[in-house]
Amino acid sequence: MRRHATSDISLHYLDFHAGPGQGDPVFLLHGLGSCAEDWRPQIDALAGKHRLIVPDLRGHGISPAPDGAWRIGDFANDLFNLMDQLDLPRVHLVGFSLGGMVALEVANRAPHRVASLCLINSQPFQGGKPASLLFAYWLRRTVIATFGLKAMGKIIGKKLFPEPAQQALVERFAAQMAGMSRRAYLAALDAIFHWHITLQAQALATPLLIVAADQDYTPVASKHAFAAQFQHCEFQIIANSRHATPLDQAPRVNALLQSFLSLPPHSK
Repeated sequence: MRRHATSDISLHYLDFHAGPGQGDPVFLLHGLGSCAEDWRPQIDALAGKHRLIVPDLRGHGISPAPDGAWRIGDFANDLFNLMDQLDLPRVHLVGFSLGGMVALEVANRAPHRVASLCLINSQPFQGGKPASLLFAYWLRRTVIATFGLKAMGKIIGKKLFPEPAQQALVERFAAQMAGMSRRAYLAALDAIFHWHITLQAQALATPLLIVAADQDYTPVASKHAFAAQFQHCEFQIIANSRHATPLDQAPRVNALLQSFLSLPPHSK
């Protein structure tokens, strides 16, 4: 029996089983233009200690891209569908960027189904959108319309991974973007741009870890202000990191996740 109103989208996902007694499973939710495989550094660190469910969000990887406009609520419904399909009444959610928005939407709609939240470089904007977000949105739309997704991927990739030693990450990101449907990317971009959420009291009681890169698109102070609303929030700043912190500072992220996920519920 379904426990929540859901979509009919069947997401592609990776499933890594741990041994018995490992507690609630952990969902890893990727960012815009990414896919499940980009969590490989975290999968290698966490598999064996936790059951990991790592989906391709709609329109990403090899998950389907339904027609029409999308909203973050649609991504959340896809996740409810997957949780019900796997008969998982309660999970931990780790979300990066777009994935963090989806995780927060799930926790807000059904807090009893979320054991804990980890948001990496992800937050809602309550009130008017900052100028930086408006500029980034229209810049991406203009570049994609003029030069295509591969060019957009290279531009973003060079900003995310500016160090010479990170060139392989730039090329991988650009190739991944080139293989994504333009319509799906724009539908997901629009979903991010139009997202609005009013946090419910029960959701604000969810144990939360916020991971904030010191050089992210949005300032650390903004994430601090968001974190202050929650009853139980651990806040960690990652130095020398842009937006793609799970990749450019993987060991630090892995250590934080291992510590947070191993805490008993009453300690979070």
